[in-house]
Amino acid sequence: MSQLNLVMSLKDFYPYIQEIIEKNNAVFYIEYKKSEEEIFIEKVNDDDFVDKIDDNRGKFLKFFILSEDTEVTKSKIYKDDIAPIVIVGEGGRVKKDSIERINLRVLSKTPEKNTTKIFNAIKNKLKKDDEIGMGVEGGSKLHDDYFYQKEYVGKKVFKTDFHNDKAPIIEVK
Repeated sequence: MSQLNLVMSLKDFYPYIQEIIEKNNAVFYIEYKKSEEEIFIEKVNDDDFVDKIDDNRGKFLKFFILSEDTEVTKSKIYKDDIAPIVIVGEGGRVKKDSIERINLRVLSKTPEKNTTKIFNAIKNKLKKDDEIGMGVEGGSKLHDDYFYQKEYVGKKVFKTDFHNDKAPIIEVK
């Protein structure tokens, strides 16, 4: 399963990958709550991402990058016929003094070719960007592969999960 971790707000992440989304005819969806019980997904685009992406979105809300422009619902996104075109993400919340890590992963074990292409394009862009650092302190080899925005080092606390007080804080190497 392809996965990557990035310490960046979701509001910064969307425009960061916007060119990749457009180039590959992909779409970006975000979950939102209408009530405590009702979670829906909604398409996001260049014109409305600032309004649709709340800095401190609710607990457990995810976002999705689909490698095909297809209409989906919350219940349909995990179905076998849709999963191969889905990259699922969570995190990216931001507060005055902290940013939550984004975890991005390819949903299916057998993704479509374009899904893998989009995921790899995002990873390659992060690797080549001088404004993005790589490697954080932690007890796992996986922490070496974390990406982070250099501009926030020393200015914000990097967290793995805003809604878990026991979750570790991420420190840059």
